[in-house]
Amino acid sequence: MNNEIAFIRHAKTKVDKGIPIEDWVLTEDGEKCAIELAKNKHLQATQVFISSEESKAYLTIEPLAEKLGRKIVKIKELGEIARPNSEKLTSEEYGEMKIKIFKDLDYTEHEWETANHALNRFKAAVEKIDKQYSNKKIVICAHGTVMTLYFAYLQGKLNDLFSRWEALEFGKVGIVKNGKVVRDIV
Repeated sequence: MNNEIAFIRHAKTKVDKGIPIEDWVLTEDGEKCAIELAKNKHLQATQVFISSEESKAYLTIEPLAEKLGRKIVKIKELGEIARPNSEKLTSEEYGEMKIKIFKDLDYTEHEWETANHALNRFKAAVEKIDKQYSNKKIVICAHGTVMTLYFAYLQGKLNDLFSRWEALEFGKVGIVKNGKVVRDIV
């Protein structure tokens, strides 16, 4: 990696069981978080903005990108672990799934993508982005599970996934430079 990549977990989302989780938007607090991120001095030097295709990720970095007059590129492979119909799970069932997928990276149920597959997909997308640009400051806005996996992978902390995921706050920024974590996301 020859770029500095700031990874941002999307801001807080409005839970709406009536629509797919991929289409959820930001809460009022999430919108405020996005505006605060636009004021972050370190992020002001960003040259490239990338988000997953999920609305919440795009909306989180939109104020910053607009402020700097930049477009946001959406990349599907940066999406959260595939979790079809997860908006229909109870909070308890969703929490249990998180525990299971972090305990066994090859576990699947409810047609969810395995954590290993999500990590490899996300890693490949980041590597492709890094090869596409040279010596740039890049922002990638994505999701809690895939970024928990990615940062743990980079730091050899895959045995501590669930507690890392629980500690990851909405709107949190982690930085990777030259393939090394210089600021952890948790």
